[in-house]
Amino acid sequence: MRTAWLAAAVVVGLCLGAGTALSLQQPSGPPAEPSPAPSPQAPPTTAASEWAAEARTPAPPAPGPRVLLAWTPGGLPHGFAVRVAQLRNVSRVTAVRGGLAQLRHTRDASGELVNKAPDGFVVPLDVMAFDRSYTAFVPRSAEDQFQRLRSHEALLGSTSAALRGVRGGAILHLAGGLVLQVVGVVDDSLIGGAEVAVSARRGATPAVTSRQRYLLVAYRGQRLALERSIRDALPDGVAVRLRGPGETPFLRQGDAVLPQAAIKARFGEFAYRPGPGRDVVQEPRWTAEHIVSAQVPILGQVRCHRALLPALRGALRELRQHNLTSVVDPAGYAGCHHPRLTSSRDQVSRHAWGVAIDLNYPDNPVGQASTQDPRLVETMERWGFTWGGRWLVPDPAHFEYVRPPAP
Repeated sequence: MRTAWLAAAVVVGLCLGAGTALSLQQPSGPPAEPSPAPSPQAPPTTAASEWAAEARTPAPPAPGPRVLLAWTPGGLPHGFAVRVAQLRNVSRVTAVRGGLAQLRHTRDASGELVNKAPDGFVVPLDVMAFDRSYTAFVPRSAEDQFQRLRSHEALLGSTSAALRGVRGGAILHLAGGLVLQVVGVVDDSLIGGAEVAVSARRGATPAVTSRQRYLLVAYRGQRLALERSIRDALPDGVAVRLRGPGETPFLRQGDAVLPQAAIKARFGEFAYRPGPGRDVVQEPRWTAEHIVSAQVPILGQVRCHRALLPALRGALRELRQHNLTSVVDPAGYAGCHHPRLTSSRDQVSRHAWGVAIDLNYPDNPVGQASTQDPRLVETMERWGFTWGGRWLVPDPAHFEYVRPPAP
């Protein structure tokens, strides 16, 4: 039987964790790294000093069953959700699908054109698709919106609605001729930080949402025992990330970085068209407004998002002041702004926004153990960068700007 405590277990933690992303939507202020973890919990406040203190306060225990997020790189293995649902002490499981849809234009409820990508370009949208089992993980106040969602209807996250400048009744026109009517706007935390949520019914969703991205698992008993069982349910060699509410800003895949909606709110939204391989070609207007070439200590000239530069300069200047320039090899700098998709091709790389930088790359390739000097990592994290060396698939050269600097 559907019970209220299950949704409460998710919402209590999400309300605490989502503050990290929401705070980043403020256009100014120095970066905050309250702990060395790649995706620390931060309370909903804009005061960096309060973040540091409150981020260490654990979320209150949820009543009844607890909830666990489980995701694997590149999507969930076939049959994984079924195997987890059969584990002892697991009461409910929902598998969330998702992918990257392409928006051509948006109309409001009256049919008036609100925004349109330039001819030949599309706007990338992070879409999640859910089935009926997902409603057990949302609060009763929002349950009806999810249960009643029909084919070719969508819910917008609050950040996405603000970016679009629309509310309920708007129409999203996607590439491939799919049209979605927006029937409501929900808190970002209820849809895992996605921009758009749709029902997973056949024919109702963009084709890109066929991949299962993550699981939400309701359980009783000891968490460590369940985690061992979940790992045992995976094929050999497949890594998994397991999180509880309040341990990460949003319960979603790739939780070490900000979701795309939060990236757009902080650094701007662009349209693109396909380029060779994983590369994309961004609309020139956006690039001219946000991407700049500038001189920074140690590295010399870089080309990044203008909002990144104060934090990058601050971190590199601090290294130089402490006679630590040797921890960064200018010849190992592998770029900042590079418009492309991720290797899975179902997300836009944060390099496309120019808010990630690769340092000492030849000695720190993706998937390998880090050779980075810990003092470099500590300094970059203090200035608001998350480090890819702690990711599920390590990317030790990668430093991504996610929050204002710690005081």
